[in-house]
Amino acid sequence: MNATLDSIYPDLLKTGLSKLGQLDARRELLALFSALENFRRDLHAQDSAKGILQTTHRYVAGLNLFHSMGFWLVNANDFSFELALAVPGHEIPDLQRTVDAKIRSGQFAAALRQNAPAFFHAGTTARPERGVFHALALSSQAVGMFCGLLHHELAPNQEINFSLLSLLLGSSADALATLHKTTQLTNQVETLSSLVPLCAWCKKVRDDQGYWEQIEKYFATHSTASFTHGVCPDCQKKLLQGIPQKKPAHAV
Repeated sequence: MNATLDSIYPDLLKTGLSKLGQLDARRELLALFSALENFRRDLHAQDSAKGILQTTHRYVAGLNLFHSMGFWLVNANDFSFELALAVPGHEIPDLQRTVDAKIRSGQFAAALRQNAPAFFHAGTTARPERGVFHALALSSQAVGMFCGLLHHELAPNQEINFSLLSLLLGSSADALATLHKTTQLTNQVETLSSLVPLCAWCKKVRDDQGYWEQIEKYFATHSTASFTHGVCPDCQKKLLQGIPQKKPAHAV
């Protein structure tokens, strides 16, 4: 849904922030609140992680803090971080090298443990860079990492900008987690609504690889269902048929 990328609200962030230093900033504050609310709406209108990150980039760019930025998402299979979006394209190699170096030094992992901007120094002696890591996280669960290289000139109202950065990235993490959960539930519904090959005798289920497994294991793997066992009334009667019943003692 690329229509959200043409929204006016990212520009309201830049306009509002530039005027916060003036005496009467109430109108600009209202514009910022409006921008944040519409940011959340634009995020949840997306149906892919790429769309969420593109929308996030558009709004973060409105803070006018970074000359390049990238978003790394967690690979659920091996918990590694993979570059999902970086802008501008010609700076991607330098940005990736910077992140790789910070992973080796441990600064990347340290930044994951805090839900706030983590500043670092990079570049060369001739061309020093200052950057920011910020986890894309919900509570203690990280879904990704943001990295931005700062402009050499400080932006006005920088403290406010970084507070807004945390709000934007927190909302982005929430949208990514919601999308992941929705995709999981959709896949589970599709799996459970399809024909399930069930043995007519032992009630085992054949999985996608052709192996037969207990029905409890199959549904535990393909859904969020968990099982508890009991005995139905019909089976209870059958079980009790072969057990001699104890005669009640006669009252004295």
